[in-house]
Amino acid sequence: MSGKTLLKIAARRDEPRSTPEHERFKYLIAQIERIRKTHKDVDAAILEFRQSDAQTLQPLRVNLRNLTRETVFQLDRLLDERGWTRAELAGLESVLCGNAELLLQSDPYDEQIRDLFDKHSRVSFDEMKEEELLVLKEHVDELGFDLGDDTDIRTEEDLVQRMYEQLGAKRQQEEARRESRSRGRKKSAAQTRAEANAQAAKQFLREIYRKLASIVHPDRETDAQRRAEKTELMQRINRAYATDDLLTLLEAQLALEQIDPEQIGRLSRDRLKQYNRLLAKQLEAEKSELFALEEGFRADFHLGPRLKITRENLRMLLRERTREIRAHIEQQRYFLEVLADRMATKRWLRQRAMFAF
Repeated sequence: MSGKTLLKIAARRDEPRSTPEHERFKYLIAQIERIRKTHKDVDAAILEFRQSDAQTLQPLRVNLRNLTRETVFQLDRLLDERGWTRAELAGLESVLCGNAELLLQSDPYDEQIRDLFDKHSRVSFDEMKEEELLVLKEHVDELGFDLGDDTDIRTEEDLVQRMYEQLGAKRQQEEARRESRSRGRKKSAAQTRAEANAQAAKQFLREIYRKLASIVHPDRETDAQRRAEKTELMQRINRAYATDDLLTLLEAQLALEQIDPEQIGRLSRDRLKQYNRLLAKQLEAEKSELFALEEGFRADFHLGPRLKITRENLRMLLRERTREIRAHIEQQRYFLEVLADRMATKRWLRQRAMFAF
């Protein structure tokens, strides 16, 4: 593409005063370009954070997990020794089960940790998860979900999947009912106009696409380098047409000099109205894509909705999480040192009992 952009269209002095449709046209293009820039910035910030998380945080998590596993094994060894009071044994078991449960929440297939949890807990890990699942099922029933034969629901993941399936089925049923009601009613004049406008807008889009395709088509190019360039451009044009991306098609027209900025400024009112409908629809699609990207990232890394995803904010978050994990590592190392000294362990248990009330 050339350096021309639709944002740099300058009005000529002899042109008539800009109409509301012209202003809306420029506004929509500016908004789409703003969303695209934000999307690009968010993409870059997320990529950097994922790389930093893998390189910096993941090794720290592995270190912390190993220390926590070592703590569980050390507590198990202490519990096999004699000389503990009943209260001290209960305290050691409580700490062991708490640490083991944390480990099993992230890796339920750690058989060694699972065995130690089952050895010292009043209920096995499987029984505990079954009880939690029963509570969740009761809440789901209260929300109006019909779990039906829930014998296949053995984990929280199964339960969430069943809920998503029912939500999807309800949406499909609702859409089918709306379509059925729509077919049974005579279309209003507004509906008829809207359908006609949508069809006209799609036709305008098709006209631009066909003109571009006839010029860019790589099969008509004999030079190998130019053919590769046109192939790449044709792929962009095809994607733009498939997704109703009017802005990219208009930018392609500018780049290929099929139209010039002044020509865009002289578009008729009807043509602008059709373009504006397409651009408005495209703007909503761009916003939805950005929202989906941000929400998926937040879900992956357990982030709240208020955190604005920028490179600086994510770098700050990385520093905070690094400090937190390192602090936990130091605490776990200190606790292992305490457990290595029987008297120190007894003192720690007394202090723990005092602060428990």
